[in-house]
Amino acid sequence: MCAALLCAAARSEAVTVVEPIARLSLEGGYDSNPLYDGLGADRVGRVSPELGLRLHDPLYLASLSWRGDWLVYDKLAPNGIWNHRGDLKLDARLTRRLDLHAALRGSWAFDPLGLAQLGVFRTGRQSALVVTGSARTLYRLTPVADLAGTLAERTVRFEDGTGGAMHAPGVEALYHASRRLALGGAYSLGIFQAFNGPAVADELSWSHALRARARWRATRRVTLDAYAGPATWFGKNRYAIVPEASVQALVESRGMGVRLSASHGLGIGSTARPGLVDAIEFGAERHFGDHRRWMVRGDGGIWHSGRAPSGGDAVTGWAAGGEVGRLVGMNVRLSLAATHFARLDDPSPALRRTTVGLRLGWEMPVH
Repeated sequence: MCAALLCAAARSEAVTVVEPIARLSLEGGYDSNPLYDGLGADRVGRVSPELGLRLHDPLYLASLSWRGDWLVYDKLAPNGIWNHRGDLKLDARLTRRLDLHAALRGSWAFDPLGLAQLGVFRTGRQSALVVTGSARTLYRLTPVADLAGTLAERTVRFEDGTGGAMHAPGVEALYHASRRLALGGAYSLGIFQAFNGPAVADELSWSHALRARARWRATRRVTLDAYAGPATWFGKNRYAIVPEASVQALVESRGMGVRLSASHGLGIGSTARPGLVDAIEFGAERHFGDHRRWMVRGDGGIWHSGRAPSGGDAVTGWAAGGEVGRLVGMNVRLSLAATHFARLDDPSPALRRTTVGLRLGWEMPVH
């Protein structure tokens, strides 16, 4: 499908530029709870190669990459274990009025740290397949009216066959009331799967959501995006009306980006099952100094979720990570990175984890 879209977007006279993606990261540090069982800390080393391709011409920009993380623990895994991750991104102008933006990320990991950064907190050391994705096709109907098709995807599946998935296609319409303000409405269909393992049948539930939408460009650098409305939930012998709402603020400038968001609605909960989720999330990155050699970034959030649609048996957890580094020459960055996650509703040491590491990263320059 991506190849067909790229072919449709390319003009016969346009020149497609193909660039390789090559990165390598080396890290050594400390892990307070590597087995996620509270039984002790260990020293850890990480080697992370990343390879891929970036394609662009005047009408589209696409990238495809794979990254591996080889983790070696002194005591617990001296022979090392592999995590894998793949990324696909596409931004295309299919016609003069039609744009497409899509992103898909998948990972197969034995490390629960990545799950915690998605708001999923689960004990036990199991490998997991995690897929997250989004797509948006925008059609400029008139100079002041837009129509869009959207898709959100989120799947978490553990090696024992349990987990959950959410598939959410939707449509929306926006009217540009002014240069800065756009108002409209949206509809979203939610398909929720609860994976119960090979011995038990999976559960399937549905939701239909109507939303009022607003987007306000407060300044040239600050954009606010919000929606609110009711959703109807159809589960096994159950029906409910669930209010949903979300607000997100984006701040973008040269050398800096900040994202803040808060939401309440149906989704994949803290135990990787369909749930009613409250989330507060943030992300920020800043480059500064001579030739922007210094970099500071951080992200994290708090997630409170329970069984859908009531929110019962709730779990609350939080995760945060950060990195500060400096370019030292030859496209090499030296940085210090740290992460921490824990459950707020359970003080057990098995549910807390902290990592600290010194990281050396290299990236092939692109044009």
